[in-house]
Amino acid sequence: MSHVWSDEQQTPVGPEPTGGGAGQTPTGGTAAGEVGSGNTGTCPALTEGSELIGEFEGSGYKEPPSLVRRGDGQVIQLTPLLYSVAERADGNHTVDQIAKEVGQEIGRSVSAENVRTLVDKKLYPLGLVTSCDGSEPDVDKPDPLLGLKFRLGVIPERASHRLGGVFKPLFFPPIILGALGVLVGSDYWLFFHHGIAQATRQALYEPAVFLLMFAALILSAAFHEIGHASGCRYGGAEPGRMGCGLYLAWPAFFTDVTDAYRLSRRGRLRTDLGGVYFNVIVICITMAVYLTTRWEPLLLLVVVEHVEIVHQLLPVIRLDGYYIVADLTGVPDLFARIKPILASALPWKKADDRVRVLRPWVRVAVTAWVLIVIPALALQLGIVLIQLPRILGTAWDSLGKQLHTVTHAASPLTATTAAVEIVALALPILGILLMLVRVAQRSAVWVWTHTEGKPVRRTLALVLFAGVCGLLLYVWIPKGNYSPIRHNERGTIQQGVLALNPKNVSNLKPLTPPPDLSSHLDDTPKTTTPKTTQLPPAVQTTSTTARYRSYTTTTLSSTYRTPTTVSRYTTQTTYSSYSSPSQ
Repeated sequence: MSHVWSDEQQTPVGPEPTGGGAGQTPTGGTAAGEVGSGNTGTCPALTEGSELIGEFEGSGYKEPPSLVRRGDGQVIQLTPLLYSVAERADGNHTVDQIAKEVGQEIGRSVSAENVRTLVDKKLYPLGLVTSCDGSEPDVDKPDPLLGLKFRLGVIPERASHRLGGVFKPLFFPPIILGALGVLVGSDYWLFFHHGIAQATRQALYEPAVFLLMFAALILSAAFHEIGHASGCRYGGAEPGRMGCGLYLAWPAFFTDVTDAYRLSRRGRLRTDLGGVYFNVIVICITMAVYLTTRWEPLLLLVVVEHVEIVHQLLPVIRLDGYYIVADLTGVPDLFARIKPILASALPWKKADDRVRVLRPWVRVAVTAWVLIVIPALALQLGIVLIQLPRILGTAWDSLGKQLHTVTHAASPLTATTAAVEIVALALPILGILLMLVRVAQRSAVWVWTHTEGKPVRRTLALVLFAGVCGLLLYVWIPKGNYSPIRHNERGTIQQGVLALNPKNVSNLKPLTPPPDLSSHLDDTPKTTTPKTTQLPPAVQTTSTTARYRSYTTTTLSSTYRTPTTVSRYTTQTTYSSYSSPSQ
């Protein structure tokens, strides 16, 4: 779930070229008196749908840029000089008139040829204005790094506008303070007094709870997006369409809040935090319903909402946390700064213009962000690549069991639950495969383009590529590598390294076996006396007393080393409709 800013599509323009005094043009061309200024009669104009937004408020640049929104929704940063030219490109001003007015505004000599160069070489390629000869630009949208793919608009702008208006009052400060107070109080009661054990128990034992929880999560995700639209409207901007798409390997909802660029930093932060704030509203509503009904599974939804809030606030990928960092620093295109910041860190490299234009404290903050994001993304990609066979093996095993549940279900409700789990299982697996294909394709194109005419670098790149392919083939090809993730694997880094050799999996240290909780199905307190039997030396008899009811179980100390077991959590959940992809 994520709101969409147009920095996913943004094309920054470098700093304004500097000139000396009179007689030097801002583009480094000839002086004003050296170029003919005959009026050609051409009048450049903004392309259809393009809108001038103005200076970027709360900017982290030494000289704040100005923003223009193109007809396709892309927001572009312009230097003050280019913005002045774009302001006068209304189809009525000739290049001579534009040159005269811009020169008076900046206090420097500007010729018609200067304006023609800025229009044809700068603004026209960006798709903002027609050329001086009247031709329309044809610009492709860029493919942003880690952007939301395959977006499909579901709710149009008009409906998004109305939804934002309906819930806009929730941003009144007294309501915000009240919601935060309820959140703190309910969290203290839930996690330190009541607990979530019974909520988890009922959710696992009742198939209907799973379906209701799944539906509640979908509605909560949609309400999260309404929060972004409402925050955008509360600040005075207009939210765009809402819809769904594929982000990395997961389905996601989105809300287009590009128009919030016209707001102050405070207004943009309100828009960023609107989704998380509406997750807090969901928690408050859920607690109110629970206090009315005392239905324990509702508390599990509260826990899931907390997990979603933490997930959204992570600033590593383009979720809410990323946009919060972008607006706090005043740099809306953080991912576009990764390469210049890394290159500028090399002692023999001159600092890139995209780094030098930032204010000192902003440069430090963005550099720290880059140093955190790059290792995190590399680690996540490495884990997915190395563990892909185990992930696929586990998914295949779980899929087979879910299909068995569907075909042998005792009730339509159980079959429906298993079918929903199959869909939930298939989507992230397909997303992971699609993500890896796109990463490989994009990396190959980038390497081939940037090693053009450089045989040594291309050779080194090919050698590195061959080494990576060899390692992946070693991990992916052996059939034994596709064994499902077993119950005795914790998923630590050490076990991940050992799991590269399937023979090591069987030697992993087993987890502590859980007790037999089958008597929890009977709410009638009772005491069972264990039978006296002859047990082999490897088998021990254990008596356990539950806090809420008395019961006695017999467990096998060899539970995790033999195919036979009396533990409900190893037999029943294996063939239950609740088996998850991680089993």
